[in-house]
Amino acid sequence: MKQLLKSLVSHESRQALKFDAVRLRTRIRHGFKRSVPAECNRLHFGCGTRRVAGWLNVDLMNSDLDVDLSQRLPWQSGQFNAVVSQHVIEHLELHRELLPLLREVRRVCLPGAEIWLSTPDLAVICRSYETSKGADLLADRVTRYPDWAGVMKGVPPSHMVNHLFHQMGQHKNLLDFDLLAWALDQAGFVKSERVNEQKLRDRFPEFPIRNDDWQSLYVRAETPSLQP
Repeated sequence: MKQLLKSLVSHESRQALKFDAVRLRTRIRHGFKRSVPAECNRLHFGCGTRRVAGWLNVDLMNSDLDVDLSQRLPWQSGQFNAVVSQHVIEHLELHRELLPLLREVRRVCLPGAEIWLSTPDLAVICRSYETSKGADLLADRVTRYPDWAGVMKGVPPSHMVNHLFHQMGQHKNLLDFDLLAWALDQAGFVKSERVNEQKLRDRFPEFPIRNDDWQSLYVRAETPSLQP
């Protein structure tokens, strides 16, 4: 049966079906949770395997609280004073998923809360193609993931641009600063500014180092403070 499925359905389609199945399972298992521990007011969404102490680490599965980020978030309004997400938002379609998620994050944040996001930088990737045909992107990737030297052996480095745009169908949007700042503004955040990983870790040193500034856009924004 497994071999038959492989012969009939593309790898990308199988991955999409698997992802949708996990999302459905998470909705069924955890869709009715409406509270978080009062002592946990920092949200780390799309954590993957990178659980950070002192934060509520959420993802589709195997997290502190499994959550489908495409649905209404399972918390009352005004719960969090800090939100961090690294290399997650590019997996969300802009209008159907990312903007609704940012509005939901805005809802569950306290006044004056801060949000820190990172994502592959559209401007960097386009500039890389113009200046080096993606060779600098590949060099950066190999410093962090040495196996990529073998993956890309004999392949022109311009394929790194394809990978960052698509990642086997997993990436839905690449964003530059203007687009991400616009999305945050649409969701009700203010004071969007370009930052970097070091500023994130200066603020929250418990986050592990990624060393991904070369390809990444880091942005910090806030929710509006209460007027005096």
